[in-house]
Amino acid sequence: MKLKVLCILVAVTLALGCIQQPSEHVPKAVKYAKNFDIEDHGSYKVLRVKHDDKWYTYVLYRDKKPDVEGVPIKIPVKRLVIMSSTHLAQLKAINATDCVVGFMWGGRYKIYFEDIAEKLENGEIVDVGSPNAPDYERILALNPDLVVIYVEEYNEHVRRKLEELKIPYIVDSEWKENDPLGRAEWVKFFAALTDKEEEAEKYFSEVERNVLEVRKIVEGSEKPKLVWFSIWKGVVYVPRGDSYVAKMAEYANADYIFSDLNGTGSAKVTLEDLLLRGSDADIAVYSFYGVKNVSDLLEIDSRLSEIKAVKTGRIYRISEDYWQLGLLYTDVVVKDLAAICHPDKFKDYKPRFFVKLEE
Repeated sequence: MKLKVLCILVAVTLALGCIQQPSEHVPKAVKYAKNFDIEDHGSYKVLRVKHDDKWYTYVLYRDKKPDVEGVPIKIPVKRLVIMSSTHLAQLKAINATDCVVGFMWGGRYKIYFEDIAEKLENGEIVDVGSPNAPDYERILALNPDLVVIYVEEYNEHVRRKLEELKIPYIVDSEWKENDPLGRAEWVKFFAALTDKEEEAEKYFSEVERNVLEVRKIVEGSEKPKLVWFSIWKGVVYVPRGDSYVAKMAEYANADYIFSDLNGTGSAKVTLEDLLLRGSDADIAVYSFYGVKNVSDLLEIDSRLSEIKAVKTGRIYRISEDYWQLGLLYTDVVVKDLAAICHPDKFKDYKPRFFVKLEE
C-alpha cells in the first residue's frame, strides 16, 4: 500500500513539473571530426575546438551575447584573416571567401584558386606575411573580426603575439584529424562562423556520399600493399597509422604498410626501414610534387629502385595543387587512390590528384 501511494505521489509530482526533467538533447552536428564540435541553441551556437589536448569554448551569437561561458564571437564574421591555404579551400566550399581580408602567405607558393590569386594581386586580400612571421601591423590595420590559425611548435609564438596584441583568434586543428571525412567536415567550423550551415551541409553530404560509395565499390577486393612517403634533406617521412592518409587507404581498401605507427601526422623513419617494409609494396605514393619522373626519384637515393612499385611502374606523386584543391575535393582524392589501387574497378578513370611517374 505504501509503495502504491509513493508511486502515485511521484507521478503527480512529475506531472506538476516539480522534478526537473533532463534538458532537451542538442543534436550533434559533427560526425567524423574529433577536434571540434558544434551545438546550435537557436539564438546562439557553442563551438568547441581542441588543440594542445585541451578543449576551448566559443559562443557564437548574432545580436545579444547570451550568458553562457565561452569566448564570445559575433557572427557572421565579416572580416577574416587566415593562416593556411586549407582555410581557403574550406571557405571556398561554402562560397564564403568574400569575408577574407588577409592571408598569411608571404608569396611562398602558387595560389591555385584563381579568384583568390587575383584578389591578392590587386590588394583586395592583403598578404600579411608568412605563418611563421606575419606582419602584425598589417593585421591590426585590417581590423579583423577574427584570425584563424593553426598551431605547431614552430609557430606557437604567433598565437602568443596575437594574445598580447588582443587580436581575436581561433585555432583550426583540421590538419590533426585522422579521417579524410573528418578533415572535410571542418567546413562546418567555417560555416558556423559565417552563417553558411546550409551550404556546408549540402557540400559535406555530397562528399560523404561519394567517399562511402567508393568504399563500397572496392570492399571485398584483394588489398594491395601501399607505401606513402617523402624524403626531405635525407630524412624519410611517412604518415602515421592514425593519420588521415592511413584512413584514406582504408577507404580505398589498401594495406598501408606503416599502419602500426601510432599517432596522427607524420613520423620519421630510416631509409633502411622504408626499403625493408616497402620492398613488396604494390603501389607507392611520393607525397611531394617536385619529383617529375622515376629518374628524379632515384636521384634522391638509387636504392628506392628496390621498391616493387617502382620496379613495376606503379609509383605516383601528388599533383601540384594537392595541398589546396585536394581538401576541397576530398571525395575525388579518395576515388583517385582507390583507382590506382584497384584499376580494374575504375576502368577508363584518370586520377586527378595523383600523377604516375614516367621513366
